[in-house]
Amino acid sequence: MTNHTISFSSLFASLLIATAVQAHDIGHAHEHVENGWNSKAGFVSDTDHTAYLWNPRGKSQEEINARIQFLAEAYVPSRTPEQEKRAAAAKAKYKNYIAINSVMPAAVAPAMAMGEAHFHKGLKENHEAGITLASASVYNTKAIFGDTLPSTIANTDQSITAFGAKKIDTIADIRQAKKTGTLAVMYNTQGADFVLDGSLKDNLKWSSQVGIRVMNTTYNNDNALAGGGSKGTSGLTKKGKTFVKYANQQGIVLDCSHASNQTCIDTANESKKPIVASHSNVYALYPHTRNLTDDAILAIGQRDGAVCPTGAGGFLSKDGSASPEIFAEHVVYVANLIGKDKVCYSTDAVHNVMDFYQVAVPNTEVYPPELGMAAPIENLHAKHIWDVVAVLEDKYNWSQNDIVGFLGENLMRVYEANWKK
Repeated sequence: MTNHTISFSSLFASLLIATAVQAHDIGHAHEHVENGWNSKAGFVSDTDHTAYLWNPRGKSQEEINARIQFLAEAYVPSRTPEQEKRAAAAKAKYKNYIAINSVMPAAVAPAMAMGEAHFHKGLKENHEAGITLASASVYNTKAIFGDTLPSTIANTDQSITAFGAKKIDTIADIRQAKKTGTLAVMYNTQGADFVLDGSLKDNLKWSSQVGIRVMNTTYNNDNALAGGGSKGTSGLTKKGKTFVKYANQQGIVLDCSHASNQTCIDTANESKKPIVASHSNVYALYPHTRNLTDDAILAIGQRDGAVCPTGAGGFLSKDGSASPEIFAEHVVYVANLIGKDKVCYSTDAVHNVMDFYQVAVPNTEVYPPELGMAAPIENLHAKHIWDVVAVLEDKYNWSQNDIVGFLGENLMRVYEANWKK
């Protein structure tokens, strides 16, 4: 990965305040040892910025910059020429079928240091990879986005048009985009703090009107709607159940990635329509707090929902590696639990990774290292969907119908069940 010049703006000032706290202010279980501490996710170094887990609290900007450079250089996995050739053959074989990237962070969002150039880079990468529909994240939490969601959506609408893509509202829109070779784009939110300001019903109606097609209740932390994945001890609240009802009424697909396992179970049980985990991996394969237990996966699948493993290495494997082979293990595990017709693909690949790390690394409230966050990871990208297809065919003997479902039709079924009038 090439070097980047790191720049800042006042947009990050409120986030960087979090770095002023000391190690003893950590809000998660830990045991102090020499040069750091032991935590649920493993050893967190307080001195070595090249350690797998590193504490940014109280560190200088120079130290944080060094950590960011280290993380960025580890981000993109490589493939051999033979593997690339096999992936190209899979892409050619399935070129006439819909392929969906269920989470592409992020939209044109200054709060995430994502400008139009970065967004267009992501759209271009997805389009060239043969993706039909990319679901762009327009929001995660108020701690990061503040009140910028309306402007983020307005700016992203304009940017989609400028790129030549199509913002979609219906299943028919997606199929038409496939026919014309146009990249389809829709919006998701990875949390819903913004709906808590004012009327839930009105805010869900507004969300649907501006094109938000998939919504989560919360991003990692507990809020008034649900328990988040960082603590993982609570589920939907009474207000959260009302949120589910209004989302169903507005045709918004409910998502439970970043929420707790109990929230996933409660949301699946409460919803009248199938839900998704838009970018979640398997806890039984890698016990990370962001990953789903079998009970959560079963709850989603038993109600005809879908689970999309994510290409983020920090949630795929202990060492942060992200190979298509590891990804396929998570896909197959989910399929064995709930069926091959209930799995899908997401990258969660950040296209401005240096700037993203500027936000994420110092913000320990949202990305605590003691829970395995802000670690060096690889990340599968849009093009790697074909590598995963090759592994599913060659190693696991998946049929053409199985692959067509994984590529996009499994999600199309969930979307249609929610969006139909």
